[in-house]
Amino acid sequence: LAFGLDLVGGMSVTLEVSEPEFVKSQVKNQNDISFTSPYEKALVKYENNGTLDFIDLFVAEFRKENGSLMLNTIFYGEKIEITTSDDEVIKQLRELITKSMDGIENVMSKRINQFGVAQPNIQKDAENNRLYIELPGVQDEKTVAEKLQSTANLEFFETYDFSQIQSAWAEADALSLKQEGAKEDTSSSASSDGDMSFDDAPSSNVISLSKLVENYPSAVGFVKNDIDKAKVDALLNRKDIKAQFDSQLRFMWGAEKDYVDQNKKKKGWFLYACKVPENGKAKVNGSHISKASQGYDQMTGDITVDLSMNDEGIDQWSRMTSENIGRLVAISMDNVVYSAPVVRSAINNGNTQISGDFTFDEANDLAGLLNGGALPAPCVIKEQTKVGPTIGKENTRAGLLSFAIAFLVVFIYMYFYYGKAGIVADIALMANVIFIFGSLASFGAVLTLAGIAG
Repeated sequence: LAFGLDLVGGMSVTLEVSEPEFVKSQVKNQNDISFTSPYEKALVKYENNGTLDFIDLFVAEFRKENGSLMLNTIFYGEKIEITTSDDEVIKQLRELITKSMDGIENVMSKRINQFGVAQPNIQKDAENNRLYIELPGVQDEKTVAEKLQSTANLEFFETYDFSQIQSAWAEADALSLKQEGAKEDTSSSASSDGDMSFDDAPSSNVISLSKLVENYPSAVGFVKNDIDKAKVDALLNRKDIKAQFDSQLRFMWGAEKDYVDQNKKKKGWFLYACKVPENGKAKVNGSHISKASQGYDQMTGDITVDLSMNDEGIDQWSRMTSENIGRLVAISMDNVVYSAPVVRSAINNGNTQISGDFTFDEANDLAGLLNGGALPAPCVIKEQTKVGPTIGKENTRAGLLSFAIAFLVVFIYMYFYYGKAGIVADIALMANVIFIFGSLASFGAVLTLAGIAG
């Protein structure tokens, strides 16, 4: 019989469909100025007051920016046509969010089963587009939060060679230096004798792209440590710097640090320039994956995640690889690149591998996440609480003690009041308790403090 959250401790998580991300996923072209401008303004208002309805905010800003332009010009869907009115488009978006809740609940059930949690409790609140999840016995908040929020939608993107973005990069670099107003400090430099670790080696005091990102043949470049990575993120997210690059370019970091030298002694964060189609949808994605499993690279023996694709995926992947021979293809999930292999030849059988610095457990976890399916709509954690095991032990002890005392009192009373008949009644009561607990266990019920009291 499994114990509930109030007895053994664990996690309680409230998940909510992210309306801003959902709206963004439904547009024809995410780079269309008629969409991006009102979207960004609506997002600012929504972030300042999360109780507001994002769809209403977006529609108001869209009409303010675009006048009489219809919503059907930017959104796509089975029921959205040229003649579809704005009210019908809005209704369709809301219905899609509501319908996605069933799919989200199903995907979450599959993911939680991978945690090995005994009898998790999942409750759906369709009215508020929320899921309330209780995970008894789970204490690793960070890992669980990452797995629950992950879209698990694997995406395969073409990449830009650095030569293709070199002029834009130079312009962005000049802007980053000029607007920061920084001057290079040459009074000290990092030690190169190996006494200082690569991670801790200080970068130049100049906050500019060229000083932070070091060139590397198979990517835009790499940074030494987390501090430099955060600085580069801040620069690349500036509007003036974003404007220097093609609207289809999206910068992504590698999922883990990787070796940057031939001797394999130093690791850094690699930065990739991915080419995202105009509609924002990857040519090959998680919907094309039929099976994922942990495997091994036959050449190196490294742990991998092996992928098999369905018929549509085989055609798309074959076309994509044949068009990118000799170039990198970034395999990403949640805007993080897990692997960026160079395409040597067209892959026509739909089988491929994600290679990386995986442990056995990490590869299994990723494969399980992919097999569980992608979320039909992006979600965010609205609330996350942790019930300590100490509270659970106290509740269990007090509940069992009160149950034992009450049981013993009933036994004694039955014997003294009814005599031999009371003994028969006590035996029947004991059998009844055993049958009740057996039935509860067979139905997968969860024993809570309230249940013990009852």
